[in-house]
Amino acid sequence: MAQIYISMKKIKHIFNNHGDLLGFAGSTLCALHCSVLPVLFAMGMLSGFEWMESHWVEYVFFISALCIAGYTILRSYLEHRKPLALMIACIGFLIFLIGVVQHNHAEIGFTTFGGVLIAIAHIINWKEQHSSKMAVVQSSVL
Repeated sequence: MAQIYISMKKIKHIFNNHGDLLGFAGSTLCALHCSVLPVLFAMGMLSGFEWMESHWVEYVFFISALCIAGYTILRSYLEHRKPLALMIACIGFLIFLIGVVQHNHAEIGFTTFGGVLIAIAHIINWKEQHSSKMAVVQSSVL
């Protein structure tokens, strides 16, 4: 049982310190999956990997990105109260969700653009989080 506690403690540490990095990497991977895989499938380069084009893969990306962004961006927003990253992430998730629901050629554009917006939101959140920490350090020094 102690092993589980240590693992959960490590996971919480990773999300608290590197959540935006995980979110950025996941969102970028999602955007690449949505934009590059259809081209590779059309060229016949990924025969045998049809499962990667399945909609459940998109749902896994969506739910994972939502959990990571929900934790990191909301937690950071409560500290620094700058809404830009939160607004961009919400718009990105909405656009991504529209793409997931669509089952036509527009899906590729919506999901890719939504994934890119979510990645950008993580970058902005990381910058805002670190600038607010620096402001606290500087004010405590003065």
